[in-house]
Amino acid sequence: MRRVLLIFALVAAPIFALTLDEAIEMALANHAQIGVANAALGAANERQNAAITNFLPTIGASYSRSSREYSTSQATETTSYKASLNLFRGFGDYAELRAASNTKQARSYELAAARADVILATKQAFYNYLKAEDTIAAARETLRSAQKQAADAEAFFVQGLIGAYERHAIALEAMQSEQTALRAESDLQVARLALESQIAAPLESPVVKIVFGAKELPKREKLQTMMLQNRSEIKSLEATIEAQKHQKTRAVSEALPTIDASVARERYEYESGYSGLEEQTVTMVTLNWQLEGIIKPYFAREAALYDQRALESQMIDLKRNLSLQLATIDERFRLAQRAFVIAQSALTLAEENLRIVTNRFNERLASASELIDADAALWRAREQYTLYYYDKQQAFAELERVVEGDLTDN
Repeated sequence: MRRVLLIFALVAAPIFALTLDEAIEMALANHAQIGVANAALGAANERQNAAITNFLPTIGASYSRSSREYSTSQATETTSYKASLNLFRGFGDYAELRAASNTKQARSYELAAARADVILATKQAFYNYLKAEDTIAAARETLRSAQKQAADAEAFFVQGLIGAYERHAIALEAMQSEQTALRAESDLQVARLALESQIAAPLESPVVKIVFGAKELPKREKLQTMMLQNRSEIKSLEATIEAQKHQKTRAVSEALPTIDASVARERYEYESGYSGLEEQTVTMVTLNWQLEGIIKPYFAREAALYDQRALESQMIDLKRNLSLQLATIDERFRLAQRAFVIAQSALTLAEENLRIVTNRFNERLASASELIDADAALWRAREQYTLYYYDKQQAFAELERVVEGDLTDN
């Protein structure tokens, strides 16, 4: 029975551990940034629906009753049912609809960008937590080694094999290692809080470790092309520029005539003793052109043109900033990749160096300062190994965000 429970525990443990994909799913479901972008898209969709109504017929009813001091043959009650249709509004309605459609498209791209931002932030929080876990594991191993060395030094001191200086120096190193372990524990708690904030839920289970393999990137020119094609911010701004172009047309439309068609059915009631037409259908086509409004739309169009030029300048600046961001992160990834290879070799050498110095110290062939230096060198090697191991993966995740695409198969 005990064996069955042990097997169940080993199999069930990973089921309750939080994976990166689960963390991303939770963040996308709970993050306020996604809610804001979804609300903006919903508002843009309603504005598009409102613009469509400009092309639908309008239906109305009216009733009037008059009381006269002197009776005439005119009707005293008039009931009217009317339907009208917009035939032409100077292209303003078409421009409004197209602008609303472009704005909705821009909001959909903003939602995609918000999702990409949340995914990147979740990956960063997840990797930072894993890095903090690895750092504290290395700090505890260093502390364990330092405490053993301090215990051995105390025994050597009691036996008269080493002096007080070496005993105190090694004991001090153990205390400093304990302080380092405490800082690592604090950093782990901070990383935990950051991850919980990102997924908007308490971290009630362990986090699944990720083994990162070697990653190769395409050349920067290809990354640049991918970025310009995929980036949602660029697409959103392009759609906004198109919407602004239609705003120019809408501004000019106020200087053009409008044409409306209407059909009304009118019924009349008369006072006793009078008669007249009882019912009729009235069909009208109305042309309206406000000549006094020609000048104002010109200035409105010029203002819309300047707004368009401002957006086009923003596009130039956006592409320039994204290109700089791409180059910076690409360089960081390649640096971390090369530095990690060196860190692997340095860690192996530091471990071997500490083993040799420890043996030499136990044989009284090495001084306490040499042992302390070897211990410190191993801690730095472990720290650098962990740093570049996760820095490389974080830079890779940031590159995927910059190009807004999957680089795993490239």
